[in-house]
Amino acid sequence: MINSYKQLGTKYLKGNMKRTILTLVGIVLSVALISTIGLFMKGSQLSQIENSKKLNGISFHVGISNYDEVILNKVRFNPQIESFGLMSQGDTVPVGDISVRMNFADHHALNFLTYSLLAGKLPTNANEAAIDSWLIPYIKKDLQIGDSFELDGKTYQLVGLLNNSGSAQKDNLGRLLTYKSEFAIGEGRILIEINEKADFNEVLDELKSITEENNIVINTHLIQALKPETNQSLLIILVIVVSIVVISTIVVIYNAFQISIVERMKQFGLLRSIGATRKQIRQIVMKEAAVLAFIAIPIGIVCSLLALAILQAFFWILLDKGTYSFFNIDWKILLISSILTLIAVLVSSYYPAFFAGRISPLLAISSRLSIKKERIKKQNNKVLRKPFSFPLSMAIKNVKRNKNRYVVTILSIIISSVLFITFSSLMNIALSSKFVNDPSKSDLTVYLQKENNVPSENIEFLERLKLIENVSKVSEQDLSFEIELKDTNQSLETVEDIKKTIGKKHSIIVVNNFEENKAKNEEALTIKVLVYAFIVVISLIGSVNILNTITISIMIRRKELAALKSIGMAQRDLKKMIIYESLIYGFSGSLQGIFYGCILSYILYTAASGLFNVEWSIPYNACIITFAAALLISYLSVLLPLRRIQQDNIIDTIREE
Repeated sequence: MINSYKQLGTKYLKGNMKRTILTLVGIVLSVALISTIGLFMKGSQLSQIENSKKLNGISFHVGISNYDEVILNKVRFNPQIESFGLMSQGDTVPVGDISVRMNFADHHALNFLTYSLLAGKLPTNANEAAIDSWLIPYIKKDLQIGDSFELDGKTYQLVGLLNNSGSAQKDNLGRLLTYKSEFAIGEGRILIEINEKADFNEVLDELKSITEENNIVINTHLIQALKPETNQSLLIILVIVVSIVVISTIVVIYNAFQISIVERMKQFGLLRSIGATRKQIRQIVMKEAAVLAFIAIPIGIVCSLLALAILQAFFWILLDKGTYSFFNIDWKILLISSILTLIAVLVSSYYPAFFAGRISPLLAISSRLSIKKERIKKQNNKVLRKPFSFPLSMAIKNVKRNKNRYVVTILSIIISSVLFITFSSLMNIALSSKFVNDPSKSDLTVYLQKENNVPSENIEFLERLKLIENVSKVSEQDLSFEIELKDTNQSLETVEDIKKTIGKKHSIIVVNNFEENKAKNEEALTIKVLVYAFIVVISLIGSVNILNTITISIMIRRKELAALKSIGMAQRDLKKMIIYESLIYGFSGSLQGIFYGCILSYILYTAASGLFNVEWSIPYNACIITFAAALLISYLSVLLPLRRIQQDNIIDTIREE
């Protein structure tokens, strides 16, 4: 029993579960879209931060050299600086054919160097040391972590291995890192970590003002990853992306409610005729919107988290176990997404509610509100006499006579098309940017040191390299030879074999690219997985949105379609007419979506020109995929409603209220 007019909304939702579910799907997709994009952006930022630290082997933000006590005190007592450490370079010690550079750091500085660690740990006292892994054969044969070795007259315990640098190997200059507690004023340099809550631009300007420009080094790559808002170009891109998503959400939800209102015009007219006020009608619609929002928002959040969990599973499969967790739930993002969706639901349902309140009782009851009277024209076109032309002409007339339904339906297709093209372009920017570092093409590089390039000797050298057990492929590049290994885990042993067998006769430098390649491959793979997973999510949300909108627009016309069958329209012609209508929606919506998508794509490239060195071109692939997918999805979206319409009893459907 209904005790209040406000219960009518809940009663309608329960009595029309199929349409309620379809409307819920639209809101779920909206909240899932906002929260997924927010979490993806957060995950991408975390990925960029970790990759920057791992690739460079450092996590400090600023380094200052040639400092005095005044500068040190300004750094020490600056409340916006989280921590700082001291690090210096010592003498270069010759070890056979190579040299080792001594490096000293205190505890705080060592914390900034943890990402340069390949295995083991960093030293905690002056008797412990970490070295580049490629130095092991030179310092002591079969040296392992935990063993002791002597260098420059002092005995150290090897506690860790540092990642290899190709340039250091080529220069025959390795690193030894050990602990030092006391530093003289001006010795080495200050490594600074800025508080993440601080204004980075303000702190950087302050640090630049206390020393000369050539004495300060800024970790720009890491700072841009930590604080994307410090870069104006990146900030513009973020604003554009968020604006597109919010507008898309409002339009998607508006579509769902507008279609629902159009379907229930007669019901609202009856309520008005028995005394319901405009305000009461609006309150009924707004309450429906609030109920649907509170049901859909948690479901949308769960869908977002599920998408992230699947993405994390891909990371665990594709990358090493040591890879950081992408599945980081940011409750602020989820809360903001929920609030934005709730606001979007209320805002987008306000106009349909306002429209419902203004419905004229007489016009609504007579079902004349949604029908536009057309001027009758005599058509002599012979094309319309062909067998397929009657359903097509009926489809065109149906589209023309209800502009409101046409606009509402193709808006979903336009929004989905714009989202796909825009984010495809954004992902192309990310993939072609400087943030994706290309790894070396080879696992090892052997440089042949000689003044004269003798082809016969090169051929002999090439053949001898091929005989090394773990060597898979060798290619000659001027005075260097690029080597691919059968087992990259045996790269250190292979380097030693090459030096033993070939290094005795020829003057060579062997550079091990394995570790550097591994870091770069992980970075590139991380970005690519994020990119393609993001595109998949956007595509799924867009596809389901189109399916949902077209399905609703067909289902609310069951009575109209039953009337056509009652006056003799064949089931085959009815099916063709509906399919033609859906294809018209897909054709028109996709073309408009492609047009606006290309414009937004160009705006994004213009905004990104200050951050990435990329050139804009029309995204032909994305446009073709969008056009084909829109037609296919539009066709598939009518199959289920058609099956339902075929099973409907004509008389019962016409009598439905």
